[in-house]
Amino acid sequence: MSKYDLLPCPFCGEDVYLDRVPLWRSCNGITHGYYGEYEFDVHCRNPECGCNIPLIKNNTIYYSEEEARLNAIDQWNRRA
Repeated sequence: MSKYDLLPCPFCGEDVYLDRVPLWRSCNGITHGYYGEYEFDVHCRNPECGCNIPLIKNNTIYYSEEEARLNAIDQWNRRA
């Protein structure tokens, strides 16, 4: 297992996934937000559990895409 493999959910033991979320939205052809920028979140796949970890300022505005992705994984794997 690599340092950057996601550990299972600490609450229910299910697998988790890394979600790449855009920091912009388009409505009626108008784009709002930071086009081309993303944040990364980790979520439990079990809909009854719903565990996730929010990270503040862990996005591609402040970090490279790879750094933001690895930060999210690192924070998730530190949970006990």
